[in-house]
Amino acid sequence: MPIPPVFVLAALVILLGTQLAYVVAPRAPRYLVRLGLSALAVLLGEAFGIAGVGGTLALGELHPVNDLLVLAIVQWAATRWARRLQPA
Repeated sequence: MPIPPVFVLAALVILLGTQLAYVVAPRAPRYLVRLGLSALAVLLGEAFGIAGVGGTLALGELHPVNDLLVLAIVQWAATRWARRLQPA
């Protein structure tokens, strides 16, 4: 059974977004939490793309502009939230 290319592209966006967010702010939150948030962000970005919200650029069935925008917002919010919870 062949894997559709959209799943491979989505996995790459998830992994690259997670790694970039982890390099920018390595301690807050942990890597696995960031990975889960990236997956959620890509799913939300795709839902927005299917609904017609956001950029019209599409690579096959993937909407990279929506995915990256939502991913950046989610990772930024998670970093801010995690830093507020850490003692000063």
